Amino acid sequence: MNKYSNRRQKLYKELANNSALILFSGCEIKKSADGFYDFDVNKNFFYLTGIKQEGSILVVTKIKNIVKETILTSPYDAHKEIWTGRRLKPENVREITRINEYKTTDEFNALLQTLKGNVKTVYLDLEPGIFTHTGLLVSNFREEIINTVNAKVENVYPLIVRLRMVKDEEEIALIRESIALTKKALDFAISKVKPGAYEYEVAAAFEYKIKAAHGVLGFSTIAATGDNAVILHYPDLNTKLEAGELLLLDLGGHNNMYTADISRTVPVNGKFTPLQITIYEIVLACNKAVIDFIKPGKTIADLQNYTREFLKERLVKAKLMDKDEDISNYYYHGVSHHLGLDTHDPADRALPLEKGNVITVEPGLYFAKYGIGVRIEDNVLVTEKGSENLSISIPKEIKEIIS
Repeated sequence: MNKYSNRRQKLYKELANNSALILFSGCEIKKSADGFYDFDVNKNFFYLTGIKQEGSILVVTKIKNIVKETILTSPYDAHKEIWTGRRLKPENVREITRINEYKTTDEFNALLQTLKGNVKTVYLDLEPGIFTHTGLLVSNFREEIINTVNAKVENVYPLIVRLRMVKDEEEIALIRESIALTKKALDFAISKVKPGAYEYEVAAAFEYKIKAAHGVLGFSTIAATGDNAVILHYPDLNTKLEAGELLLLDLGGHNNMYTADISRTVPVNGKFTPLQITIYEIVLACNKAVIDFIKPGKTIADLQNYTREFLKERLVKAKLMDKDEDISNYYYHGVSHHLGLDTHDPADRALPLEKGNVITVEPGLYFAKYGIGVRIEDNVLVTEKGSENLSISIPKEIKEIIS
């Protein structure tokens, strides 16, 4: 049994008897004319099958507690392969998924008809924005199931998310690899930071090193200098770096499907001003304190409340805010999210943290009036009694990042 089979077996235990599960990898989305957006597989589908090709389907029945799995992909097309790249053959699909029963998507409708009268419940991934192999939203395909199969529809999304929240040892190892790759690319990007450079040049240097390792960006790189850094998802990257300013970098890459998500803030000319040091040291102390605060049983809400109180206390002490001010004026985002196949990995945030969760810790402070934004983000594994900072090797101490 491979890792995908093992994950599926855990899921099947949660499904009702006399039910079916139908999952889609998604489809290509047209951009314009004959151009398409880069395809990104539905991560829930990949998590259970290991298949990344568009137009693929997993159909599972659980009847009288006997589970039958069928995997479907587009018919192999040698002509399409020479135009758009390698395509999966049936033997490839069986090898990756460890599912013996293979059909092409041309046979999907006939397979769907066999469910009628045999299942009472059909599970679909009803996360918004997920498409079937034909380009129909799964939320709309739900109506087709009700009419064709005459069964009620349940959302399997929460069950898969619950599995994805706890990473196994292989997943944790892959995240470590992505962090190591991100560190190398970040080091190279920071080497390009100097007065007169542009934000996009620094971001391009990071992307170059990621792609040189046959990797991809986990998300669009943020490189925000000066007061651009108070914009959390600053998109433009067209400002020239000036001496005396800080550059906030929020980035991550991977070549194994599991992404890193790291933030560091560095001085453009290699030196901090006294005010920048004060703000930076508050954020750094908070980053470390939150990591130490993490343990099983805490919730992400607990981490957020702790962060807000910590930052407010330090800012009041530094006379950077009044005690009756709202900390949200200077810290206006969450301190943590789950991390894995997605940058913001799906999770039930109300659940207490448990061993195997991988989360971010990313406190920040933003002062538009001073043109200063500082965020320091690490990727942290929840352990049996506490936490481990997986990105500890990426420099963040002032003495490590000044020239």
